[in-house]
Amino acid sequence: MKENRLTVSVAPFWHSGAGIARNSYLGMAALLPAAAVGVMHYRVGALAVLGLCIASSMTAEALMQKIMGRPVTIGDGSAALTGMLLALLLPAGTPWWLVVVGSFCAIIVGKQIYGGIGSHPLNATLVGWVMIRISWGVHMDADAALANLPGFSGLSTLAALRGGYVDAVSLKDVMLGGVIGPIGSAGLLVLIGGLVLCALRLIKWEVSIGFLGGVLLGCVLFGSRILPPGSDASVNPLVMLFAGNVMLGAFFLAPDSTSSPSQPIAMWIYGFGAGLLAMAIRVYGHYYDAGVVFGILLVSLAGPLLDKIRPTARGRE
Repeated sequence: MKENRLTVSVAPFWHSGAGIARNSYLGMAALLPAAAVGVMHYRVGALAVLGLCIASSMTAEALMQKIMGRPVTIGDGSAALTGMLLALLLPAGTPWWLVVVGSFCAIIVGKQIYGGIGSHPLNATLVGWVMIRISWGVHMDADAALANLPGFSGLSTLAALRGGYVDAVSLKDVMLGGVIGPIGSAGLLVLIGGLVLCALRLIKWEVSIGFLGGVLLGCVLFGSRILPPGSDASVNPLVMLFAGNVMLGAFFLAPDSTSSPSQPIAMWIYGFGAGLLAMAIRVYGHYYDAGVVFGILLVSLAGPLLDKIRPTARGRE
């Protein structure tokens, strides 16, 4: 019997061992410190939102896969990661029904109707968040949502800056999540987790660095305009860099493997454009708390076009 000694196939020829399950669970592990600080700060309200988001996302994925006759793949952790990211973008006082609606929108509308992981054109977490933010804005406002929880008062960082209360904003509190805002407000811990994923080469670091570069340029160009007209105060760029969900956007939302470009030049342009647009929406937009989310989603629409930017093949004009 003749034996085939040579097998020819397309690249890659050596598998790194990475897979959906490994990437998903490592991503959740990188987010655990920020999630733990959110639970410590907001107590049972944050824990309830986190648990319900993850459970609802996994339930929605299993139901849709059963309905569409596909294998149930909730064991790979992708749905759980989507739910965890959505929860970190939400205030701790978000009503339970809104958490469920947001999770189902993220999984069904943002992911499964396109064929599941690897096929959806936009980040599923952001799709779910935007749908409930636009539809039920009052419940999604961090200042209003936390009014239902005892022991919390004051303004979120961006609301305080827009009101001119610069002295009430502490950089230390902003970096460590000791402020009014979403559950995942501990930007420094999110940054550390993101850097770990970069070191493991699990995310596109070009997108992350480009995004942070766009935010910083936005701070320089028009960051002070977030203050009321006539104010003589100044805004610390680090406050804008760590406030809200910038770090989540830079390391866990913008580098989404499905909705972000795959070409090196395109990744830099995509990340930089999303960060700059996020700052512009923060300063000039009505949905100032959604600058990061809208910035990433809008630039994601140009992802396929950006991927056409690539070096010319050798031997071609």
